[in-house]
Amino acid sequence: MVDTRLWGKSDGLPMPYPLVGHLVDTAVVCGTVWDSVLSAAQQRRIAEALKLGPEQARGVVMFWAGLHDLGKITPGFQRLAARTRPAACGFLDEAAYANGVLSGGGSGAVRHEYATHRALPQLLARLGYPQSGGRLARLLLAQVPQVLGGHHGRYPQGIELRDLQDPLSVTRELGAGAWEGQRWEHAAALHEVLGRPAVPACGALPVEVAVVIAGMVIVSDWIASQEHVILRQQKCLAGRADVGSRASLAAHARALVGSAPVLLEEAGLGRAALRRGTFAELFPEIARPYGLQKSVEAGLSGAIDGPGILLVTAPTGEGKTETAFYAASLLSAACGTSGLFFALPTQATANQMYGRMAAFASGTLLEPAALTLLHGAADLYEPYGDAGQGGSEPRVLSEPEGAGGDEGVSVEASRWLRRRGRGILAPLAVATIDQALMAVLPLRRNALRHLGLSGKTVVVDEAHAFDAYTHALLLRLLEWLGAMRVPVVLLSATLTGQTARGLVQAYLTGADPRAVRREVPSPAYPGWLFASLSGRVIEPAQPVRSERERELHVDVRHVTHTYDPSLQEGRLVALLEVIEGVVAGGGCVAVICTTVAEAQQTYQALRAHFRTRFGEGYAGWDDASVGDRSLGDAQAGPRLRLLHARFPAGRRSELTAEVEAWFGRTDKPHVRRPQGPRGAVLVATQIIEQSLDIDFDLVVCDLAPMAMLLQRAGRVWRHHAPQPWRPAWAHRPRLVVLAPVAGDRKLAVPKAWGDVYDPSLLQRTLELLEQRKGTAVAVPGDVQELIDAVYAEEFASSSPEQLFERDWKRLADGMARRALADMVMLPAPHKVSSLHTLTTSNADEDLVRTRLGVESVQVLPVFDDGQERWLDQECTVEFPIAGSGPNGRFTTGDVRTLLGYVAPLAHGRWRAACGPEHAPPVSWRDEPRLARLILLPHRMEPGGTLLGARLGGDEITCHRDLGLVLQRDA
Repeated sequence: MVDTRLWGKSDGLPMPYPLVGHLVDTAVVCGTVWDSVLSAAQQRRIAEALKLGPEQARGVVMFWAGLHDLGKITPGFQRLAARTRPAACGFLDEAAYANGVLSGGGSGAVRHEYATHRALPQLLARLGYPQSGGRLARLLLAQVPQVLGGHHGRYPQGIELRDLQDPLSVTRELGAGAWEGQRWEHAAALHEVLGRPAVPACGALPVEVAVVIAGMVIVSDWIASQEHVILRQQKCLAGRADVGSRASLAAHARALVGSAPVLLEEAGLGRAALRRGTFAELFPEIARPYGLQKSVEAGLSGAIDGPGILLVTAPTGEGKTETAFYAASLLSAACGTSGLFFALPTQATANQMYGRMAAFASGTLLEPAALTLLHGAADLYEPYGDAGQGGSEPRVLSEPEGAGGDEGVSVEASRWLRRRGRGILAPLAVATIDQALMAVLPLRRNALRHLGLSGKTVVVDEAHAFDAYTHALLLRLLEWLGAMRVPVVLLSATLTGQTARGLVQAYLTGADPRAVRREVPSPAYPGWLFASLSGRVIEPAQPVRSERERELHVDVRHVTHTYDPSLQEGRLVALLEVIEGVVAGGGCVAVICTTVAEAQQTYQALRAHFRTRFGEGYAGWDDASVGDRSLGDAQAGPRLRLLHARFPAGRRSELTAEVEAWFGRTDKPHVRRPQGPRGAVLVATQIIEQSLDIDFDLVVCDLAPMAMLLQRAGRVWRHHAPQPWRPAWAHRPRLVVLAPVAGDRKLAVPKAWGDVYDPSLLQRTLELLEQRKGTAVAVPGDVQELIDAVYAEEFASSSPEQLFERDWKRLADGMARRALADMVMLPAPHKVSSLHTLTTSNADEDLVRTRLGVESVQVLPVFDDGQERWLDQECTVEFPIAGSGPNGRFTTGDVRTLLGYVAPLAHGRWRAACGPEHAPPVSWRDEPRLARLILLPHRMEPGGTLLGARLGGDEITCHRDLGLVLQRDA
């Protein structure tokens, strides 16, 4: 008979909640997760692994989920409530329980999830799970407890097969006698209530299946642990006479069956059912589909026979995003997935895609489904954050266990599965790529990422935009997605053929590492390739015709990297000469610089020149004159603006909106493209390459690797329908490359560029462009050839010795980055010997790095006028000591407002010089995103002089037009 005095939840409740009630609740919720959240593909994969039918498999997983807290039937755990509820713990002094406490049990307590792990093998064996018949037959007996022992996010060490029989010989803290008896009674009662689920006919589960089940258990436990769920179920249980009987427990289960689907819906969990149709039916607003879109529809509609990977390669502006949405709808229908995950390289691109995904979903969903935006500042992006306002988050109850170190185990989960932001578990999600890559890092609760990804079609955009370290993580992710049979779409504008083949091969290898596969061909450019797990490779029947074929004229200017206006070979003089057409005749030009400091210096040099030419009153492009049509006169000088990543977030958002208003598509109502004699010059960094749909008559940029130059060229004459006004001097699409050289006309990489670009790739790119001097680049016809040529092993260089040295360093750096990735990431699925290896890291996932490079620190400039502290230089927004919420807590709106004044700054010697005066107030420490900020005190002198923060020989000053300026002492 189950002893209902053994409690499972206590903190925050009017009375302890019997453990058996929570076990049954979790099992019921898990059944609903199977019914309402899991895709058909996930259900099928689990059933196949268990060698059972779908309904039988459902019952088994429900049973396992219900067993997750069986480890709470231990002396140490049950005595946790003795101090606050002594009456409820009086039964522990009864002889049956007191005599079962064994000596030699260490501290007398073991964390309950690990107790579950140790106690379960013996109980499962009593229920018929094989404990003999060889090692393979007994593997499941060891693996299932490990899955359930990981329900707080970290899998325990595996149990040796020889230790399966007698858990008390290894873990005496479990307790004997009545403790051992009650663990069996609870397991047997749950087994009976669930209809005696079958014993799986398999050995160990494939690891990619085990982690999905682990994710189901975590989610089910979280949903069943919500305070309002427990209070309602507690009331139902209290109204029955024989609470611990099988009949009473069955009635308890039935009480939750009807409401469990509502609980999942409230949590934002479910499936996304997409309407099927032709491309024209899914995108009626596109009157004339691009050639790429028509080709994918003709080649894949009705031809997909199961999971596979689709690789799409095409220049920017060819409709790759809509192609991906359409392909995802085909793959979802063919593969049984019920969600979509769209991964992008940056927060800016993810924010932009969120709106496009919302528009696509609103037109194709058959029923409502949650859409989430996933990155570190997602809830600060207003279109997403505002949708999540209102209401309160359900409270998740947990017990404050003192043993084992992982305290407050449910707090992170409730934050992770927050109100209206259910993260990667939501059926539709737009995210930065790191949110997916963390699934192949050994982080706590990565089972949730495995569960979330395994039921979706996964799209990775800008698959070329990663270094060797991140690329290695992406390859490993593709192996896991292949093993999970997740359909994948990869989009890229600039991939080498070798890289493209490697991505496809990684996916296929993950699905079946032992299969002998023929070499995967490289996709044509523009073009696509679909590699199915069945072995089929589908390519376009006809070459994909680009709707944007054009000749790009690349003009390479050799310059000495200096801003001295008197040096004729200098960068500034060359730049002024190139943009003279804009100054005299109007139009739009972008000047793309390698670093933020170079962009700031370029902007200042241009502004100083224009003030000399147009008068001291020259304002460039001040906020007051943006919409003033009276300033259309060329005599006013060109509009001049600076955009980079080191502006405070709110100011950067304002600048970005202005840039889109000047250079965006002219058929959009808010766009006011400059026409007439007064042109516009945007000085920027590479942030404008990916996230902004903007068009220029001319792009001027510093030398960069070929792939990046071609990406930047995508902003030259980008818009064709409708065609924007072009000035008379803009005869053709033109990219001007400023190549820094020494006196011998050979590449001289400026010291100020640091390690932004590899010198080997810069030299190869420069020499290749010089070899083609006078020959226009056919876009897209020459693009793939140029990208492949830069990376060719046989490269005819005019400076072979210098190139050999630079190549050697590049290859060594790539090897080191890949080796580092191998050290930190999960093994390939077929190489995982124990689940324990999947969650060994203690790292905070908010701080995990999926890309290498100089770490950015979030800084908050603070302006002191001698009387008060302010968040802005105009001294209009007070520096807040406390938030506007109850007891001075910071609300999401408060945090969003504050972070609007925050800017990123690369880690450097200045950081080591920070002291207590640079720390945020103590009252900010309860909000993690505020607690990590570094304050930069600015002093406002009489007369308006602004003095920045001096730290370790550096002066850091925040200017409205320049952003954060870092000046180093010589």
